[in-house]
Amino acid sequence: MDLPRSAPAGSELRFPALVWALLHAPIFLLLFAPSIGPALRSLPPSYRTPMWPALALEAGALSLLVYLVALPLSVWGRAYRVGAPLVAGLTTVLLSADARLYGSIGFHMNGLFLRTLRQPAALHEMGIPTGEAAWLVLQWVAWVVADTVAGAWFLRRFAVRRRAWPWAAALLLAAVAERHYVASLTFFGGQAVFAAGQVLPLQAPVRMNAIWARLTGRPVVGNPLRAVSSEAALKLPPGLDPRDVRFARKPDVLLLLLESLRADYLVPEVMPRLLRRVAAQGTIFEQHYTSAPTTFFGVYSLLFGYHAHTYDATLGTGRRPLLFGALSANGYHSRVLAASSVDWMGMRQGVFGDVEGELETDWPKTLRGDQRDEAIVERAKRHVLETPPDRPVFLFLFFFGTHFNYFFTPRSDRFHPMWDGEGVLKTSVAPTEHLLNRGRAAAYELDWKVDDFLTWFEATRGRRPLVVVTGDHGEEMREKGHLSHGSALTREQIQVPMAILGDGVPVGRRSAPTTHADVLPTLLGLLGDEHAPERYSDGLHMFDVPQDRYVLVSMGWEPRFAAVARDMKISFFGMDAGFGGVEVTDLDDRPLPDADARLDAAAPRIVRLFQPPPSRRQTAEAVPR
Repeated sequence: MDLPRSAPAGSELRFPALVWALLHAPIFLLLFAPSIGPALRSLPPSYRTPMWPALALEAGALSLLVYLVALPLSVWGRAYRVGAPLVAGLTTVLLSADARLYGSIGFHMNGLFLRTLRQPAALHEMGIPTGEAAWLVLQWVAWVVADTVAGAWFLRRFAVRRRAWPWAAALLLAAVAERHYVASLTFFGGQAVFAAGQVLPLQAPVRMNAIWARLTGRPVVGNPLRAVSSEAALKLPPGLDPRDVRFARKPDVLLLLLESLRADYLVPEVMPRLLRRVAAQGTIFEQHYTSAPTTFFGVYSLLFGYHAHTYDATLGTGRRPLLFGALSANGYHSRVLAASSVDWMGMRQGVFGDVEGELETDWPKTLRGDQRDEAIVERAKRHVLETPPDRPVFLFLFFFGTHFNYFFTPRSDRFHPMWDGEGVLKTSVAPTEHLLNRGRAAAYELDWKVDDFLTWFEATRGRRPLVVVTGDHGEEMREKGHLSHGSALTREQIQVPMAILGDGVPVGRRSAPTTHADVLPTLLGLLGDEHAPERYSDGLHMFDVPQDRYVLVSMGWEPRFAAVARDMKISFFGMDAGFGGVEVTDLDDRPLPDADARLDAAAPRIVRLFQPPPSRRQTAEAVPR
């Protein structure tokens, strides 16, 4: 008669636990396959095959991490038998979520993302229905249970007294070698190799450019642009006391910000009413760019007049936007109405602190995006009616309808075929044109709302206001492999419409590159203030910018930058990212045949984008705020 086998000791489970963890490596690769494919296709053909061993070793390194996390439990055999596969299941779920995040917006889970999840109504703001999130959670729970049960059986079935540490040590050495291998390929293959080597998470970049440069005598690509980005945040404008700002003219002012508004929405088929108004009384800036492809940094740059990457330095000094203080000092009755929440990431205090009493941004979560926009229009009308006719009005209206999932009423249901707006996961397979058509319908609806409000405003106040209309950032519909925004410095994510209209505004179109940092000096200039923009802003007066200008765009929270001219884009990493590579492309990210010559000619000017002008460097200290 067979005697029942006793429970194996923890030492007998270590080797099968390592094997069980390694069996998850192919699963990890499958989770990231939708991102690995485009990354490999972006490589020079001769580098695609050499990258496959690196990806396999990265998956193995993640498996080793699973094993090491659970290893302390091996002193208790029964706990280890369940705990090791439980850790494997939980890690798989975590990587599944990370793979979805990376595939959608191009970066892995990090402090910014986790901080965002802690914000009120985070899922709602990101356009993820609660039901869909709950279904995902149920799937993940089911996976963890199944993984734990199967793993516990595997460990007991294949328990054996065999040393696991030599194999674990070999995997660790292989992971270290892989990082150096990818770093070496990066030196020879360029930026695309670096990006492909970061598709799987938990892979810290290793720098070998200097070593290979010494061995080969070949210079590091992009060396003229290294380090300037990390220093720029320390070179803020000296600033102005708002009481020193004097407006020679005091028209009513409307700053209208439309969430996620792409530049190519400003066409007759999508926004005909705004185009008709601008044609009669204003200017369209055809190459206008947000400072970063996210609401947070875009709004910051718009109101402060600074480049996005200076955010930490700016708020660290306690500065507030000059615009609100200057308007108050000149007698304006202000109201800030944001249908898109500005409670996120401390914006209420850091950016809108001076007008927190005039700020409304909390709306019932049951309201759709188009209904929130109707609500802020009604509040804006109330504010106008409460303002004496002889006192100028300032309104900052942040509309939400063009935010994902893109909201509109039946009157704007005119672009087909389109995505139905239900089930966020469907966007991973919905054709680009279907997504674009839904976005166009939302923009058409907002065009209608804005035009109706401007007509009412002019009739009520008896005069035309000075109006600025733009977007906080753009939106990609997978044209370059991304969905939504905040993931890359592609044209779709960073180029936004810009229109300025009102009495005294020149009529026409301008093609010189402009940016959100220019809006503050442009507004103050149109109102008659005579201070030089460099005293308080990184931008210029938009009607004075030269045709050969470069504007600076960044990711905001990481040192990825692009200098954009009329006909090309120079993309690069700052020194903080550990990589000095540079790519010279056209505006749609296609390589240019004369890239090296263009970079040689442009590098000094791009470096100057990060440096204060001579007159600012001569200022001894900032004006206290």
